[in-house]
Formats: sequence, C-alpha cells, structure tokens
Amino acid sequence: MANVTQGINGPPSGKVGAVVFCKWKEINYVRSLPRVNKKRALSEKEVNNRNKFGLMQQFLSPYTKVIRLGFSTSAKNMTAFNAAMSYNLHHAMQQDDEGFHIDYEKIAISRGLDEEITGATFQLLNETIHITWELKNTEKLLYEDLTDFRTLVLLIPENPINASQGVLLQNYIMDLRESIQIPKLTQSDTYHLYLGFVAADGTNRSMNSSYLGNINLERGLSSFRELNSSTGEIK
Repeated sequence: MANVTQGINGPPSGKVGAVVFCKWKEINYVRSLPRVNKKRALSEKEVNNRNKFGLMQQFLSPYTKVIRLGFSTSAKNMTAFNAAMSYNLHHAMQQDDEGFHIDYEKIAISRGLDEEITGATFQLLNETIHITWELKNTEKLLYEDLTDFRTLVLLIPENPINASQGVLLQNYIMDLRESIQIPKLTQSDTYHLYLGFVAADGTNRSMNSSYLGNINLERGLSSFRELNSSTGEIK
C-alpha cells in the first residue's frame, strides 16, 4: 500500500489496471487488486445467489425492450434492466425444496408512479385478448399531465419454448382498452398477462404495472382454443 499525493484535479479514484485508488479516514492510498481463488468451493449462500440471479436474468432477457421502457424511471445509478432485475429478485422469486421459481403474480414489467387504473379485465375472442380498464381519477390524470401515458402489455408463456407477445406504446390510458394478439403456440401452455403505462412525452415516466391473470391455451390444427381462462381484475 502507498499514499497518493493530491494533484491539481484532486486525488484519483477507482480501479486502474491491477491497482485500486482508495480513501480511508481522509487518507488517499493505492493498493493492488485482491487475488481471487477461482478454485475455492462456493458456499451454499453463494450457490443460491447465483442460481437465483441466473434464473431471473434468463426470465427477463427476452423482454429487454419492454423492461427498458418500464423501468427507466426506477433506474438510479444503474441500467433499466438492472433495476428490473433488482426489483423482481426481491419481490417475484420463490424457493422451495426443489429450488427457485418465478412468482408470476408478483413480476413487474414497469415501476414508477402509482397505477391510475382500476377494474382491469381481459377476454379472449378470435385469437385476440381484449383488455379494458377504468380510471381512478380523471381529474388527477389531467392535473398531473398523465393523459399521454400509453400502454405497455406483455403476454409471457410459462414454457420458454413458446413465443411471447408484447404491445409497446399503443393506446392511451384514456382509451380504456387495448388488445394483444395470441402468439403462435409450439405446444399448449399457460400464459400470464401484464399491463403497464409509459409516458410518450420523452420524460421517461412510467406507472407500476399490474398482473391481470393467466390464460391457458391449447395448440390446435388451425386455431387456438381457450381453456379455463382466468380473468384478472384490479380492485
């Protein structure tokens, strides 16, 4: 370890090559990077953290475009994707004797302002999911300049072999409706539906997304058939 003299632009900080510039009790110093023993056995906690992180990263990666819009407001000193990882790791992960699992009901595709809708429901008709909702307070939307918020919809399959489907910045929150097409199914599956809203005025604002429910779809010869559709509703 060596002391560092303060220059005209102040003391350096951070990592440069194999050394790190640090500060401790008003003393600026430089030290070498610690050696990492890559062969050491990982602890149970480290293994769990890696498995948990890897599962969530694998789950969210296909939806990067949606995540970048939905979490741009929540990203403080990090990327929007990392903000989504952080939130969903803490809120949407379950663990049992078999390992870690995604809690679909707690997954968020956007975070920011409180949601301004209520009574959101969906219905499957002719291979299209039709979503409707009501507004909590129309005057608040006008007063807080939220009327230009547009939809962010994501339909996620439980089996990654099937395709997902998304809607980005389409209808306005004041339209009270949106629709999303059913993607082509490789095999029968359960899908989970999410709805959020993002500002279209360049301010990067977004609202907390809502989980609307799940819908079971069966792969047919020429069309899809609805099975036990679970209509979601925001109270």
